[in-house]
Amino acid sequence: MTSDTVGIVAGGGVLPGLLADAIKAAGKRCVVVNLKGESEGLVPPRVDAATTAPVGALGKTLKFLSAQGAHEVLMAGGVDKTRLFRTARPDLAALKLLKTLPDSGDDRMLRAVTLLLEQEGFRVGAPVDWLPEQRAVAGRMVGRKADAQREQDLAFGLQIAQAVGDLEIGQTVVVCKGCVVAVEAVEGTDAMLRRAGPLAKRGAVVVKAIKPNQDHRLDMPTVGIETLAVMSEHGLRWLGLQVGCLILDRQAFLKRAKKLGISVFGLSNS
Repeated sequence: MTSDTVGIVAGGGVLPGLLADAIKAAGKRCVVVNLKGESEGLVPPRVDAATTAPVGALGKTLKFLSAQGAHEVLMAGGVDKTRLFRTARPDLAALKLLKTLPDSGDDRMLRAVTLLLEQEGFRVGAPVDWLPEQRAVAGRMVGRKADAQREQDLAFGLQIAQAVGDLEIGQTVVVCKGCVVAVEAVEGTDAMLRRAGPLAKRGAVVVKAIKPNQDHRLDMPTVGIETLAVMSEHGLRWLGLQVGCLILDRQAFLKRAKKLGISVFGLSNS
């Protein structure tokens, strides 16, 4: 393994591509395992080498990363968690790993995969370290100033989202006038917003938080332009992101939010 090669285990969305571009811009080799049915497919010449592996095929993933001499591995992009129950076909390495898990929870599974990678000699890195300019920052990032009610709901939403995250249920909530309208679970943020839309009153806020004990290498809370489209469709105009959350293509995201009339805030506990 060499310090010049970084591997990505790529799920869906634009994050793996942004990471690949950042790795290449830093003068490193970038190799990718595209998860079948999830990744949009990062292939040469955008990256130096690529393969496709089913979700759960840990043996093939490890063999490819080792053959490519990857020193650091990044796990990035979304995986439809419902597929874990429906279509995932774990190989022998994955089955051995599953037996070691003390209990359920997607973060626990990710931590176990991380431990396995480290045992095989890989360094598991944090995607946010490669994309520091894509993080949410404190204060109003775009849109209207929040009135007193919205400020209270944003603060309350952050508390609830962190509590829900601590229980490993989800990372996003919808709040209106001090009431919890919806909580994200296995369906993911956008599906939760579609569910919340008919329930939420005008002025409801959406809040995404980082889990209190979040390992920044794993499942970092992320938001992209698609979420803005779903919010707009269902009349949700206020978005709070805990400072440090990843905003995919932040400049384009904030520009789109402004066009849709969605106000975006960076939240902290202080």
